[in-house]
Amino acid sequence: MTDVFGRSAEAWAGAHGLPLHLTWLPRVRENLRAFSGVFRELYPDGAVRYAVKASCHPALLAAVREEGAGADVASPFEARAALEAGMDPRALDLNGNCKEDALIREAVARDMLVVADSVEELALLQAAATTEGRTARVLLRLSGFELGPVTGEDIFTAGPWSKFGIPLGEIPGVLAALDTWPALRVLGFHTHIGSQITSPEPYLAVLGRMIDLGADLRARAGACRILNLGGGFPVNYLDAAGWEAYRRRLAARDGFCWNDGTGGLQPGPDGRLDPGAWRGEAYHSPWPKEAMLRAVLQGEVRAWGRTLGARQALAALGGPRLLVEPGRSIVEDAGATLCRVAHVRRTAGGHAFVTAEMGVLGHGDALLEGLPNRWSVAGGAADPEPFEAFIAGNLCFSGDLLSRTLVAFHRRPVRGDLLVARDTGAYTSHFIASNANAYPRMPRILLHGDGRETVMAERDRYEGLFPQPQGKR
Repeated sequence: MTDVFGRSAEAWAGAHGLPLHLTWLPRVRENLRAFSGVFRELYPDGAVRYAVKASCHPALLAAVREEGAGADVASPFEARAALEAGMDPRALDLNGNCKEDALIREAVARDMLVVADSVEELALLQAAATTEGRTARVLLRLSGFELGPVTGEDIFTAGPWSKFGIPLGEIPGVLAALDTWPALRVLGFHTHIGSQITSPEPYLAVLGRMIDLGADLRARAGACRILNLGGGFPVNYLDAAGWEAYRRRLAARDGFCWNDGTGGLQPGPDGRLDPGAWRGEAYHSPWPKEAMLRAVLQGEVRAWGRTLGARQALAALGGPRLLVEPGRSIVEDAGATLCRVAHVRRTAGGHAFVTAEMGVLGHGDALLEGLPNRWSVAGGAADPEPFEAFIAGNLCFSGDLLSRTLVAFHRRPVRGDLLVARDTGAYTSHFIASNANAYPRMPRILLHGDGRETVMAERDRYEGLFPQPQGKR
């Protein structure tokens, strides 16, 4: 039997059907407490704003509130879920590059902290605050940082090519024009580098620049009260040895990667793939989860033309409140996804692959990479040698690959076996799944750890996809 959060995979399948996504709430609480503990130790005026997009449901957000964290919301329903979870509106940060008028008005009326994504949005906030007869609390989101290849291009959100944020070059003009928006109270700055940032250096570079800008804001407005460093704190899908072995296997070009790809490896001076020259999203960091926050707070920044300890520089700015927005690092290792094996076969090129009854477009590629310790086949005695195979989904779409690198199963799967994917708590089937081939999206179950379960999403029904005319059966 394969244990998944205290029960066998077979028991979960019998209770809820397949495919199925599970979230273990005790781990979510544990991760939140770890971040809060770092703040208590190193920078007491710091707080977590859980990035709701990673996994959203009022029951989960109620636990986030109970652990003393607020939330980063980016849509009307995310905001509603947080409010229904009992969160204080002042502990909600409204983010996003395309906020609806009604959402802006609600945020201003409820005194949420609005992360302004553009100069154009400042005018919208000014109008909403004037209409509501209130003063809007605002952070300016920054973009245009030259940080190099700190993560995958598709999840880097603070560079020159980003749809988010006010370009750094425009900030002096914005600060000089604060009187243009008298109904806005600009409290500080926000930056979100991206996801799965595995080194503290980018955070420290960004923090130093924010502190410099905070000094400019203080000179014009009297104080810089809040700096939000965003999220992107990494999780470890592989340990250090496993990450090294993974890159060496890619460099060997022995069919480990689908279509003989190279992942994020870059060729060295001799044209050969260099396992040490990775460009893209990395799967290991010496500073996972809250350890990254600790490394940043204990690191050094370049501010006011000098190198200073991060906490020393923050203190010199007046000790602004420091916010972070971890999402993946709060829920990723709290999730597991279960599905059924349909076929075990080979491609025309002779490569083994397992077809899984997943039925979820977009649950593969970057979200369920075939890293060696993520996928397993439930139960059964081990074969003398591991069985290596790619994993494909069941959609009529050639890009529906759940693993682009070989997975080493302890035995050869057979039709009807259960597959378990670990560390799938963030950006699950609610985030990018479609109903390709009219497959239903899978249910998501929140496990409270005391026997209680909350259905975060039901399995789609035919009538939900194709509403029937009244009277027709």
